[in-house]
Amino acid sequence: MKRVTILLLLAVMQWVLAGSANAQYFSFDDAMPQRRAQRNDDQPREAPKYKGGNKGLNRFLEKNFHSPSDRKKVDGRIVVAVLIGTKGKVEQTQLLQSVDPALDAEAVRVAKMLKFKPAKQGKKKVRSRYDVVFPIRSGRLSFLNLPTIEL
Repeated sequence: MKRVTILLLLAVMQWVLAGSANAQYFSFDDAMPQRRAQRNDDQPREAPKYKGGNKGLNRFLEKNFHSPSDRKKVDGRIVVAVLIGTKGKVEQTQLLQSVDPALDAEAVRVAKMLKFKPAKQGKKKVRSRYDVVFPIRSGRLSFLNLPTIEL
């Protein structure tokens, strides 16, 4: 039974691959220039930027992220995807990676407060996505690679 199934499968694959003489095959190379023209990808895209770069973003997160008083001593990363509008404000957020529900809610709250220099495509400002990472050590936000110590 297995031999018959395999032979039948091979015959079907051979028939499909052989095709007919009049068949036109699709090529990605043929479609790409049209897609680029539609999406305007030929122009360089400038990513969204936070004032002060990554250091400024980390300072903002440290200043505004407040761990809940009943926090659990967990380690991990909270990743929040933000949709940045043409004016640089966060329009939507989505939690991509979770650690603890209370810490996740605080990360989303802080992410909604961010203001960026919007992304540009050519000279036009465009909407874009940016992933904000909150490294959590012992239930606290920590950008250091050192273990946090409870006092």
